[in-house]
Amino acid sequence: MSMQPYTYGEVHGPRAGEMSRRGFMRRMLGVGVGILSIEFLAGTVAFLWPNIREGLGGILVLGTAEDIAVNQPEWPEGLPYVFQSKIFVVNVPAAKARVAENSSGQVEADVTLPVPDPGTDLGPEVPLADRSVVALYRKCPHLGCQVPQLCDQSQWFECLCHGSKYTVIGEKRDGPAPRGMDRFAMIFEDGVYKIDSGQIEDGPPIGSETFDGRGPTDMPHCAA
Repeated sequence: MSMQPYTYGEVHGPRAGEMSRRGFMRRMLGVGVGILSIEFLAGTVAFLWPNIREGLGGILVLGTAEDIAVNQPEWPEGLPYVFQSKIFVVNVPAAKARVAENSSGQVEADVTLPVPDPGTDLGPEVPLADRSVVALYRKCPHLGCQVPQLCDQSQWFECLCHGSKYTVIGEKRDGPAPRGMDRFAMIFEDGVYKIDSGQIEDGPPIGSETFDGRGPTDMPHCAA
């Protein structure tokens, strides 16, 4: 007796090696979600760790005290001048007077506002609180976030990323930062203020208190 070969009915679906329309759409959806996730992560990292060092490393010319006041009219009133978005140029005598005027008597200063010409005491041998001008690096020593302008409520620099807080001359008062705000060397030549952005000086160690002895609970804040 001859044997008849078995036959099978039609097998529905894509051929071997081919992808169904549904499978293709699922794969494209997965790829799209993956790309969006990578873009979101990259954007978050760029926000938290901005490339704030770009453009630094040389001598930066600020100008005379009058020039700075033209660019930042409140500089003689103690509000730091934001230079090239990377540096706070602090008129120290004026800044100290500004803090004193807004501290409800908690802080004292030996000058009154305005201070149009802070002077030329800039060298590293001069105590931080006695210097004429200080150039503070806006990169937070904690994780590198960019520190915003002075908080109106506290007259401190307050990092909005993780809550580190610094006085107007960069001494740390609160938060996870390992030290105060780093700063650049200042130069005064021929009546012109300059910043040597190639020389970064580590911020004051924790516990430094040369000016503004208020604690974090003594006033309201901009950062939690």
